[in-house]
Amino acid sequence: MILIEGKTKVLREGDKPGEVILETKDELTGGDAAKRETIHGIAIHKTTQTRNVFALLESHGVPTSLIGPRDERSLLCHRCKMLPLELVVRRFAWGSMLKREPALLERPQPHRFDALRLEIFHKHAVLMPPLTPEPQQTDEEDARSRYLRDGIWSEGVFTDPLIQVREGRWWLHPAKLPVDAAKPLMETSALLDGAQLSALESGLMTRTFEILERAWAGIDTEYGPVALADLKIEVGVRQSDGELVVADVIDNDSWRIWPGGDPARQLDKQSFREDHPLHLVAENYERVAALTGQFG
Repeated sequence: MILIEGKTKVLREGDKPGEVILETKDELTGGDAAKRETIHGIAIHKTTQTRNVFALLESHGVPTSLIGPRDERSLLCHRCKMLPLELVVRRFAWGSMLKREPALLERPQPHRFDALRLEIFHKHAVLMPPLTPEPQQTDEEDARSRYLRDGIWSEGVFTDPLIQVREGRWWLHPAKLPVDAAKPLMETSALLDGAQLSALESGLMTRTFEILERAWAGIDTEYGPVALADLKIEVGVRQSDGELVVADVIDNDSWRIWPGGDPARQLDKQSFREDHPLHLVAENYERVAALTGQFG
């Protein structure tokens, strides 16, 4: 039985209580799903990547939703109550961060942070006037079906808003406008208290990045070791024991990885976003699946 079907994944009921089957589709999307392509075999590569990454995290004591592989394109996982958050950890200033903090463009590119930069985004879109009388949040799938036409969002839709926490209150900001210049879109309910948020940042977010950063640095290519530029993860509360764990997937859609630290040699989803030939995108995904098999 299908529980949830998204753009690139299907979540099915597992054979046992508390278990689900996470099945990956042969689909890639970009630009808030405005760009979408079917690439035969990509699901196998992405499933392999997540399996290898979660096994690495578990071996270092980071809890995940993974129970084990089910077949070449699906994983058996613990049922989790997902938090509607995207957690981003950055070693380099790149992508949308340069829109939020344009002063970073004045530094030599790509700018490397000595201390990791952490950002949290809300997965529920914000609707603003003229679409609604007052700002309000809505499920992004609903917003996409109502307000995305031919790859263009209606005026007043803000997807994946940035969360800024001030004195325990959670404020949502546009993800692609300078934070200092744009006022908050709205306040939203705090999903975690201060102690929980601090534990999430120092625990799952930072530890996951550091483990993967070391693993990628140990992978040598013809251009040198691979630099993990940034990483996006999702978390949920595991039903079996109530523990907050890394869940969903971590695959080539979740990071920027640069052989030799050179963004021009990217092996990640950015090549798809930049309209590289699909056969080359598929080759990157296949190569990354093989490289993650070297994690140890």
